[in-house]
Amino acid sequence: MCPRHKKLHPLGVPCTLCASTANTAGSSRGKRKHPSKNTRTPGRYDYRWQKVRAEAIRLQPYCSFCGTSNDLTGDHILPLKEGGSNTLDNVRVLCRQCNTRRENDYRQGKRY
Repeated sequence: MCPRHKKLHPLGVPCTLCASTANTAGSSRGKRKHPSKNTRTPGRYDYRWQKVRAEAIRLQPYCSFCGTSNDLTGDHILPLKEGGSNTLDNVRVLCRQCNTRRENDYRQGKRY
């Protein structure tokens, strides 16, 4: 079915009116409506957060917990949902492993 003209056409055969080969009205190509939250792409945070995170890593190129310099991330000390901000004094540098461990502990009620 052509999504634009709502006319049926066989699989793989383009629409005679618009040359679309889409077979369902709901099919969409391109950006997903709800991107995955577990990605390393800068889609979850705005440009200001990306700049603050990069500056924090530049100033402290090692993990605050274990001291490694591999796969560093920025971590909010006070999360945004609890009133924290995207400022340099609310960011600490953690490696991805320590950040994940801290996040799991935080969800279980341990705060640090």
